[in-house]
Amino acid sequence: MAAAGQDLGGLILGAMLAVAILFAAVSAAPTPESATAPLSVLSPMGLGTRFVQRPSGNEYNSLYPHAAANVGMPGNVALDCGVEADGHLGKCKVEHEIPEGVSFGGAAVSLAHFFRLDPETAPAAGGDFRFSIGFATVADGDAQLAVGPWLAAPGFADTSAAYPDIGGGVTGQVFMRCGLERDGRLKDCKALYERPIERDFDVAALKLAHLFQMRIDPALLKSHEPLAANVLVRIAAPFGDDAKLRRIADPVWLSAPNLAQLSRLFPAQANTKGVTAGTGDVDCTVAADGTLVDCQKDGPGDPPNLGFSDAALKAVAGMRMSPWTEDGGPVDGARIRLPIRFTSVAQ
Repeated sequence: MAAAGQDLGGLILGAMLAVAILFAAVSAAPTPESATAPLSVLSPMGLGTRFVQRPSGNEYNSLYPHAAANVGMPGNVALDCGVEADGHLGKCKVEHEIPEGVSFGGAAVSLAHFFRLDPETAPAAGGDFRFSIGFATVADGDAQLAVGPWLAAPGFADTSAAYPDIGGGVTGQVFMRCGLERDGRLKDCKALYERPIERDFDVAALKLAHLFQMRIDPALLKSHEPLAANVLVRIAAPFGDDAKLRRIADPVWLSAPNLAQLSRLFPAQANTKGVTAGTGDVDCTVAADGTLVDCQKDGPGDPPNLGFSDAALKAVAGMRMSPWTEDGGPVDGARIRLPIRFTSVAQ
């Protein structure tokens, strides 16, 4: 599942209004009482905070997990750290790491000691600071590594059908390196890492490769050089909770409302009553292409009956998530709850 909530600052819009919006990506459940886990769509972790010191390239390289480096595997870790008086970070805890089991979390905690925040923008000493550390890699040979969201990907039915007979009921994780066609389709895939081993999860992932299609940066296409892609695939047992409840984690949003659109959605009745902030909740199903369908208001909003849930329902129209999550899983059919917070700030 996605990490626990993270505090988000308001987004200033124009001279009169700032709108802060918090979308939650959640695990689906057979009842509307499924838990939620916040995810920022418009605001990265650590928005507005500057670093005055970062790790050097040698420090990154020395801490890059050897097993991952040997196969060119990238990783990403979300950390929750305490802020020291001089701006350094300490007592860092791993909120989540992608992929799991490759020691990226420990490496990120070690790297965090090399960061120092600008005192003018840092939280107060003793406060918390959440941010992410990425571990980059390059493709083999002359190929350029393309990193982009997935436009097409396997669904839950596909991953369940590919589950190996000797999987043993556990969730498998496979890292593939593939060539990339100019239309974003995969070719010549090789499984470079699997966990657990000798359960045929590598074979299962390779069977799914033809279902992927990446959105490629047009600048890469202009180079006419060979392209490559890294693919993380998580294959849950068909009878396990991840598949039965269609749990999703770490979704990537392909489209979301822009600030101009959000500015028009702050409820007029809330402004009339002098209310400057509120939250609306909607409940939606994720379609196979990542769009949100069958969306409904989930409660009267907070404060109630001031139009925040109506505004939230309008805000999710046109939203679309990638059909494949950052932690390597499908999204289709999941029922998700989206709490959306609006903040009006007079300038």
